[in-house]
Amino acid sequence: MPVLGFNITKVEMEKASTTIPGGQIQVRLSPRVNEMRLGEIRTPTGKMNGVEILFRYEVEYDPRIARAGVEGALLYLPPQKDRIDEILNLWEDEKKIDPVTFAEIVNFITTEVSPMLMVLAKEMRLPYHIPVPRVELKTE
Repeated sequence: MPVLGFNITKVEMEKASTTIPGGQIQVRLSPRVNEMRLGEIRTPTGKMNGVEILFRYEVEYDPRIARAGVEGALLYLPPQKDRIDEILNLWEDEKKIDPVTFAEIVNFITTEVSPMLMVLAKEMRLPYHIPVPRVELKTE
């Protein structure tokens, strides 16, 4: 797995309205990379270098009934270890991430953060930010 370590540093969810309006509620998920730098993790076999990524994952409701945000850091190890310098140089020069790396990072963060945000939404009586599967009966 390309992500070796994961740490959440901040979680916030704010309810902006006491009533949930009827009708359609749209939710926008916005994963953002704030910073990338060389990082390391200690393993039983020694230290291992990787790309430390500081991120913010935001959830915004429309109409504006609530908003949420999670900040944290993760240590990413590309499949080819020699790509670490290439990834960091692209970030330092252009503040960009290649699409494959970005997809892996966002998928990992979404998988880790979504369950926590769903629990918070449930406790605050807010709609979930992702659809929950529902059973529907067929009428004949």
